[in-house]
Amino acid sequence: MSLYERNLSLLKESGITFREVEHEPVLDYEAASRVRDRFGLTGKESKSVFLRLKDGRYGMFVTVEGKRADLKHIRELTGSRASICSDEELIRETGCVPRCACPFGHKPEILLILDNEVFRYDKLLYSPGPPERTVEVATKDIERLLAGLPNTVLRYDDTRTNLLKETTSPT
Repeated sequence: MSLYERNLSLLKESGITFREVEHEPVLDYEAASRVRDRFGLTGKESKSVFLRLKDGRYGMFVTVEGKRADLKHIRELTGSRASICSDEELIRETGCVPRCACPFGHKPEILLILDNEVFRYDKLLYSPGPPERTVEVATKDIERLLAGLPNTVLRYDDTRTNLLKETTSPT
């Protein structure tokens, strides 16, 4: 089953209502903006970054357009240093097209690192595999989608307050 077929199957099996549109290949945010405007899509554009962890595992970091990953926080979450994979690794390990990584539907051993910022928006837009397709889903339904995935899901939250360590002074 292709990545595209797995994504549609996951959405349907999870009972998630979604909208899918077909268009020219979207390989940058400028093209994504044109597609949003043309089809009246209202979701926030996703951003998926495929990572190689120093311990040999892979992870897909899923966030929103314009957001950068804090690799130190990802190291805290995974217990291993992370770096961005090459296009060749992305293709080999996920079947994704470079600059159009799909957030869901990957092999069970690939960690899913999901940015909680995704849930600040009503809807999320993502490619279900082919760069000529966009899916729009309500973010409230993403929890049901996650429940159907075989992947370990880690929650990324760069607004966490535990960055500051408490200090105690001797009395």
